[in-house]
Amino acid sequence: GRSKARAKDSIRIDFPVYDSYMVGLFEQGLIEGKWVVNYKENYEIPFIARYGENHRFTTVPKPTTIDLTGTWEVLFEDENSSYPGIGEFKQEGNQVTGTFRTETGDYRFLEGQISDRKLYMSVFDGSHAFLFEAQIEADGDEMVGFFRSGTHYRSIWTAKRNAAAQLTSPNELTQATAADQRFNFSFLDTNGDSIRLTDAAFDDKVKLVQIMGTWCPNCRDETTFLVDYLKNNSHPDLAVIGIGFERYRQEERALAALKRYQDQLDIPYPLLWGGYYNKSEATAALTGLDKVISYPTLLFIDRNNRIRKIHTGFNGPATSKFAAFQEEFKTTLATLLAEGK
Repeated sequence: GRSKARAKDSIRIDFPVYDSYMVGLFEQGLIEGKWVVNYKENYEIPFIARYGENHRFTTVPKPTTIDLTGTWEVLFEDENSSYPGIGEFKQEGNQVTGTFRTETGDYRFLEGQISDRKLYMSVFDGSHAFLFEAQIEADGDEMVGFFRSGTHYRSIWTAKRNAAAQLTSPNELTQATAADQRFNFSFLDTNGDSIRLTDAAFDDKVKLVQIMGTWCPNCRDETTFLVDYLKNNSHPDLAVIGIGFERYRQEERALAALKRYQDQLDIPYPLLWGGYYNKSEATAALTGLDKVISYPTLLFIDRNNRIRKIHTGFNGPATSKFAAFQEEFKTTLATLLAEGK
């Protein structure tokens, strides 16, 4: 398009799955604009894009004798809390790729540079704009820096090499409130119909219940995995249900976001609106769980509607644990499907 007010060519890039967009004005190889997140009030981040520049941080990084390749034990700390993580990095020359795993998910595909003893890594995916910076100690085995998410969040992070670093198992973080309790819920789907786990459509079936949000990139990674799995594996005795906790309190806007997500990702299973994305409210809405601490959280439910396993968070394709998750998923599902046959 063209901006009449400023007589410059304009561009708009929509991220419909994440309900955000970029808009800018173009002139002489330069785009100036802003990234706008619709579900956050007055949330805009300015950007500048320069044609033909293919570096992320600097054209000529300083030489380094440090190689960050490997596994790092990480601690993130902000004013109110702290949480552990594991850094997984691969370095080729000055270029560094990798991610951070945490107990509630991973930070997806990070890329950046090391310049002398400085590390810079970032990712932008339409939902999050992450920036990691760090100063590396002279021995190359420890570093300390800042993590920024957009303009609203900042924390300090420290890291040290530790090939044996571990996080709490994702199968131990969230528990069912009673082992023999039959799980149930009642929420609206994207057609406006009320759906219950006790509906006849789910009788005598193994169920996967995905607790998610359309705004959550880790949820998208898990959704992509589930959609691909269903395309390649036909199980008449398996039902999948997604329950979205959205960043809109209004029913109409929340259901519209879920419907858009369902259409964009070609999701063959029902998506329900569970409520607002606040984790305390999600816990209250899902009375069979002791707590909801992560989006996504995946429930494995047997034919009798009893929760048999809860997988908190998601180690996606950017991590070293994705292949192990796939195998564990298949094994758990095979066990549940074989029961009662």
